[in-house]
Amino acid sequence: MGLLIVGLMKLASSDPVSPTSSEQRPLAIASGHKVLENKINELSVDNISPAQYNNLIIEINNAASQDLFNKRIQNMLLQQLNSKYTELCALRINVMLRAEPVKQGELNSLIAHLESTFGPTQEIASIKRNVKALHYYTQILPQKVHSLINQGFAEFENREYKTLVSELEKMPNLDANLRRKKSVIAARNSGLAKLKQFYTNYENWNISLNL
Repeated sequence: MGLLIVGLMKLASSDPVSPTSSEQRPLAIASGHKVLENKINELSVDNISPAQYNNLIIEINNAASQDLFNKRIQNMLLQQLNSKYTELCALRINVMLRAEPVKQGELNSLIAHLESTFGPTQEIASIKRNVKALHYYTQILPQKVHSLINQGFAEFENREYKTLVSELEKMPNLDANLRRKKSVIAARNSGLAKLKQFYTNYENWNISLNL
């Protein structure tokens, strides 16, 4: 997950606002520049949101259109905002993924906004893979276990059983940090215990048929 933070910070170079040529007038810092810079610096992991980002974009562009500062300062503020926002989003996503339970609505909102603002980058794709994998091992895989142990012994297939056991034991495609989540550990232990008991019952049933 550490690579996620580094990767997302690279998004800052993908400024959604196209850079323009430098203005000829001097870089005089006019009224409003420091206020906006302070607002960017005050963003934190606890309060970051797409609404904040969009509001600051509007404030920066409106101030520039009112000639409170020149184009170079406008671009500087936008770059600072992009860098700060993508860094904090990465941290916030990491926090949410480790939380119990995951705030799925807020998580999806951040991911969707990152993708719509900065494009479908490899870093965002990595985030989406982690989200999908977490959902699979805590929701989908337990359902597969439930389906197998509730079928009749006559329909039992050893290959399906071994596949489920292997997935629960190894949990491929799931980030190592996420494997330590309580919900993931609980799903893993519960699934393996249910499969073990089912297989014991199946063997006893199979033996009884051959007596």
